[in-house]
Amino acid sequence: MKISDDKKIKLLYRVEPGCLGPTGAQTIEHFCDYANQQLVAPYFALYHFTARFDKTKAEREYSINARLLSDQHAQAYLAHFKTNKDEFEEQLDELLTQAIERFLER
Repeated sequence: MKISDDKKIKLLYRVEPGCLGPTGAQTIEHFCDYANQQLVAPYFALYHFTARFDKTKAEREYSINARLLSDQHAQAYLAHFKTNKDEFEEQLDELLTQAIERFLER
C-alpha cells in the first residue's frame, strides 16, 4: 500500500545523549544522522531522530503534515492501520536500542 508523505504519521523522537554513554553529548548528533538513515518506518509512518538537549520538550511528538497530534489522535491514526501505539513505540525502542549497539561498535 502506498501513502504520500503528507498523509503519513511522523514521529519526532528526541534521543537522550546519555543513552550513548559518557561521551553521548559529543556523539548524539552523529548517532541521530545514523539512525535517520538506518531505521526504516512502516509504510504509514516517518521517523525523525534528533538530539534531546532540552528536557522540557517531549521525548516523542506525533504529527501529520506538520500538524501536531494529541495522544488520542495519534492512537486513532495508528489504530486505523491496526497498530497499537504502545506496541508501535516498544518496537521502535527495540530498533533504536539495536541501532545504538551497532553505532557504538563502529
